[in-house]
Amino acid sequence: MAKLNPYLNFDGTCEEAFRFYKVVFGGEFLGDVHKMKDIPGMEIPEEAKNRIMHVALPVGNDLLMGSDVF
Repeated sequence: MAKLNPYLNFDGTCEEAFRFYKVVFGGEFLGDVHKMKDIPGMEIPEEAKNRIMHVALPVGNDLLMGSDVF
């Protein structure tokens, strides 16, 4: 059976969107919600530190993933 695993990119609203998807679809995030500031040894602009580097939410047999871009 084919699987669909979309990866969505946002401009600073990824966390808000995925919290909404979690309410709509149910379930729990797969692993941690990683933020840009969590990357060791990288200089991140102050305005980008709280942006999402990666988040994943299982939806049925599929996996919805996303991140913020800057």
